[in-house]
Amino acid sequence: MAEIVQAVKLFTREWSAARVAWRTQDPGLYAVAPAEPVDRIIEVMATPFGALVRTILHQQVSIYAGRSIVSKLSDACGGEIHPERVLALTPDDLRAAGLSQAKIRYVRALAEAAIHGALDDVEELTDDEIEHRLVALPGVGVWTVRMFQLFHLGRPDVFSGGDLGLREAIRVLDRVTEAPSPSEAERRAEVWRPYRSIASVILWDFLRQTREAQRALRPARA
Repeated sequence: MAEIVQAVKLFTREWSAARVAWRTQDPGLYAVAPAEPVDRIIEVMATPFGALVRTILHQQVSIYAGRSIVSKLSDACGGEIHPERVLALTPDDLRAAGLSQAKIRYVRALAEAAIHGALDDVEELTDDEIEHRLVALPGVGVWTVRMFQLFHLGRPDVFSGGDLGLREAIRVLDRVTEAPSPSEAERRAEVWRPYRSIASVILWDFLRQTREAQRALRPARA
């Protein structure tokens, strides 16, 4: 069975151009942006359905918990998350994979919708068209849509002010005491157009490195 958790370099084609733009537009972000694309550990999905399920399962849990649930569901589906395979699982099977009752409803509803064509040609739509279509589905909000656009579709100019990690990364980057609100984060990200997805990847990695450095400085417990 293929390993779905992989290190992926995202936006390799746009990376250099983004850094060139930020050198004058936002020297602060430019200063923390690596010269080469960073690795992003994600569960690689072959289909829009699998990618949306992955994102739903990451809602309101830690990265590691979400990754574990996605991997368990993939195993339960025989190695690849398909609508028919999800619907063949019982609620007990899904609970055993770590899904909450709400997420069982969402994933099963999404599987039904996918079978009836809700995801047909979604990869060909504009960002606005994708959002309009997908937010009508159970369990799919704006954050879910934007993570789908960024990680699965590779759209280069996506930003989610509702993402807690991005807002905290902005707080650290700008050296302020409080993280911005979702709307403030969206306004802050305007300067990163048309490469807001690349900025998001850099900010997540910057926050990870910052936290690792802080942990390294803490005195060891007795």
